[in-house]
Amino acid sequence: MQWRNECFTRFGPVLNLPLRSLVDELPGLLSFQCRVLDVGAGAHKPLQAVVESSSAKYFAMDMDPNGTFDFRSFEDVQPEAYFDVVVADQVLEHMSVEDAFGMVCEAFRHLSDGGWLIASVPNTAHPVRQWDCTHVTPWPANDLYSLLRSAGFVVRSMSRFNKYPLTSNPFKRWVVHTVCREFRVDWCDSIMAIGQKND
Repeated sequence: MQWRNECFTRFGPVLNLPLRSLVDELPGLLSFQCRVLDVGAGAHKPLQAVVESSSAKYFAMDMDPNGTFDFRSFEDVQPEAYFDVVVADQVLEHMSVEDAFGMVCEAFRHLSDGGWLIASVPNTAHPVRQWDCTHVTPWPANDLYSLLRSAGFVVRSMSRFNKYPLTSNPFKRWVVHTVCREFRVDWCDSIMAIGQKND
């Protein structure tokens, strides 16, 4: 509850979060030859090109038997291995709360001092985003914030984003904004928190 209240004090309700996506934020956290671990990378590793275009070193972790990855789990990561950025893009919702906490703690342990964790999850305020049988745990913005804080991270920013842009039709935009405010729903399908391991 302490972290939930802190989240609301700092960022307000979910509709107040700025519109910023992982692709918007990630390049600004990358530096030459920094080490990036993509947790839940997926067989096609969509973030690899973004990371490598910044001359950062990309490492992938996933259990998908159809892909080739550097690691299958944190158990495969050498104890002395450290990363500068860990990304968990649409991963935590597929885990129990206990397993998600364990994973975030492992990320914290394997981050260098001052390193970053970027975590995105489906937005629970979206009308249909949770309708997926593989989703185990819903993560409202304040609970995602609390998860990172409980693992030792300082949450530097929170935002929301959508795979598809909002319509450019002024009337439809007004309808969407009115419905969202009145019914406390959000057209953005994802939320993101960026935490830092303080040095």
